[in-house]
Amino acid sequence: TTINPDVPWSSKTDIRDTWSGKTLNVACTTWYDGLSAPWCTLELAIKEGEESGFGTCIDNAVLEKQGFIENTYGVKLNFINAGKYSVNAAIDADILAKNINYYLTMPRSMTVQSMVAAGYLYDLNNREFIDFRNTYYDQNFVNSYTAYGHTFFVTGNFSTIKNETASVLFVNKDILGDGSKEATEELYNLVKKGEWTFDRLVAYCETAYSDNGNEEDIFRYVHGLCCTNLGIYFNFFGSTQAGVSNTTGQWELAINNEKVDDIITAILSSYNARWLKYYSGYGWGGTNSLGFEKDKILFLSDILKNVDSLKDKDKGIVPFPMLNKEQGRYYVPTSNQLTILMCIPKTTQNREMSEYFMDVLCWTGEDYTMKAYIETKKEQFKDDADIEMITEYIIPNISYDAGECVEWDELLPSVKNASWADGENKFDEVYASAEPDALKTIAEWNAAWGGYTEE
Repeated sequence: TTINPDVPWSSKTDIRDTWSGKTLNVACTTWYDGLSAPWCTLELAIKEGEESGFGTCIDNAVLEKQGFIENTYGVKLNFINAGKYSVNAAIDADILAKNINYYLTMPRSMTVQSMVAAGYLYDLNNREFIDFRNTYYDQNFVNSYTAYGHTFFVTGNFSTIKNETASVLFVNKDILGDGSKEATEELYNLVKKGEWTFDRLVAYCETAYSDNGNEEDIFRYVHGLCCTNLGIYFNFFGSTQAGVSNTTGQWELAINNEKVDDIITAILSSYNARWLKYYSGYGWGGTNSLGFEKDKILFLSDILKNVDSLKDKDKGIVPFPMLNKEQGRYYVPTSNQLTILMCIPKTTQNREMSEYFMDVLCWTGEDYTMKAYIETKKEQFKDDADIEMITEYIIPNISYDAGECVEWDELLPSVKNASWADGENKFDEVYASAEPDALKTIAEWNAAWGGYTEE
C-alpha cells in the first residue's frame, strides 16, 4: 500500500512535523498476561522476521504501517504490554513514576468502564483532530458508548480483533440445495434483500435434517444448525443488557422489554428441535468442525476467526438472521472480552499529540491493516460473493453490548437459559434476582459519565 502524505486526511496536515523526535508510548492489554496472538494488540505480537499468528499478510501490513508513521511524522512508536487487566495499574504507575508518560491506551472493551469511573480518561468528542464520521472509526460502537454527550473510548480499523471475534454462521455449500450454486445465490439474496429472518433459518434447518438410522455412527444425523448454548442468541436480535437511552442520553438497563419476550418465544420454538445440535463453550469442538467437513452440518455458528479450521471446505458465510423483517438490520455480536479500544489518558503530557496520533493510527489501520485483513479472507473463502457478505453485511453490522462488561448473573444469557429449563420461560425470576446489582452499576456509570470534568 502506498499513501501519499501530501493528500490531506484532515485539515491539519501542515503540522505533521510538530512532534518529530518524540516517542509515542501506548499502554496495551492482552488476552493473557503474556502475549497470545491473535488475541492481543497486533503491534505487541509482531516482530520482524517472526510469525505472530495473525498471518504473514497482516504481519507485513502492520510493519509497513509502523514504518510509514515513523518516517512521515518523525516519531518513534512504543507499544508497551500492560498485561491482561493492568491498564489501570499502568496508569497508576505512570502517575507515580512520571517517567513513562502514556499518550494513548489500548485496553480491552470489558475492562474500560472502570477507567471512566476512575476519572482516568479524556472525552474524545468535539476534539480538533478526531472526527468520528470518518469511516475508520466504528460508528456502531460510537453510538453504543456515547452518554451525556461524552465518548471516552473508541474502536475501529486500527484493530482486526473485533472482526475476528464476530459471531457468524458458516454455510456448508455442498449440502445447501444439494450443492447447487443457485442455492447459495438464493440464500445470499435473502440477506441482501433484508429477508433473512429466523423463520427462514428454521425452514432451511428442517429441510437439511436427516437420520441414517445407524445408532453407532457419531455422524448419524445431518443437523441444520450446530451452535453453542451460550452463543446462539447472544445479541443477534439486537437485545442488550445495558445501553444508552435514545431519549435521555443516559445509561439504562435495556433487557426487560417486549423485544425480550419475542426473543424468548423464538427460542422456545426451537427448544429440543431435532435439527438443532449444541456444543459446549466457545471453543471449536473437534466433532463439530469434522461434522461440517463430513457434510453433516448445514449452518455452523462460531466466531469468524475459526474459519481456519475449515480450510479445505467450500464454505459460505452469513450473519445470524433477523428475528423478523421489522427488526430492520442484522446484528453481529463481537467479544467484549477481546475487542481492542483506544483512549486518551489524562496522564498524557500533550493532549493534542495524543489526539493527532489516535487519528493517525486509525486511518493508517484502514489503509494498511484492514486491506491486508480482507486479503486473508479472500484466501479463506472461494467466491467474491462470500467476501461481499463479510464486507457489506457482517463487519458493518458488528454490534456491542455494554452490559457484557460487568457480572449481573449474566442477564442476557439468562434470556436463553430460560428456554433450556424444561422449555419454560423463567426469565422474570432470574431477572428479578439480578436487577438490584445491575441498577447499582448503572447508577455508577451515570455518575461517572454525568459528572465528567476536563481536569
